[in-house]
Amino acid sequence: MTTRDYSTELSKVPLFKDISLAEVTCFRKKVKKNHIANEVYSGREYVGIIASGVIDVYSVLADATEVRMSKLTEGDIYGICNLFYNYERETILKCKCDCDIFFIAKEDFKRLLLANEELMNRYLSLCNEKIAFLLHRTEILAMQSCRTKVVIYLLSNERQGKVRLEDTKETLAKSLGMSRAALFRELSDLKKKELISVRGSLISISNVEELENSIYYQ
Repeated sequence: MTTRDYSTELSKVPLFKDISLAEVTCFRKKVKKNHIANEVYSGREYVGIIASGVIDVYSVLADATEVRMSKLTEGDIYGICNLFYNYERETILKCKCDCDIFFIAKEDFKRLLLANEELMNRYLSLCNEKIAFLLHRTEILAMQSCRTKVVIYLLSNERQGKVRLEDTKETLAKSLGMSRAALFRELSDLKKKELISVRGSLISISNVEELENSIYYQ
């Protein structure tokens, strides 16, 4: 892979704002829709920074089930959580559309962190955000009841009584660790009870308190 100085483009990423990247070289690669965004090229590990596009992140469970954990978009970074501690966790990063990605070798990124206190602080803050997010996702996935998973999702994403789905219901089902049929069944039941109404990708909540109570009175 040919490396180049992309410091000007990378400086637009919040993590690197006002950080000198004069010594950093990287390469840029376009990854097509439905292809996997790798972290390893030619035996070398890289940190990926998304210049454009959307990547769905799936975790693979012990029974080989793929559960959608999160979504990465422009400016997001992946491959940073194991810089200082090596561990193996099977994760699939699938491009939802054609993506343009910058790659910085992990050893170069680590060296940059150790030389810049401000960048290290931003990195630690970003890792803390990822931990908090994953803890919340784990709590939802650990719930036994499909109803509870759906209601908690709606309440967590409700804005002024409305939830706008950014993905398909099939993708949402994978995010919640349930089948598409189970998701549709729960939404249908909530509609019958007049707790929600659904119009395309927009879900309106009739009464937030009653929706929350539905977890306990199923």
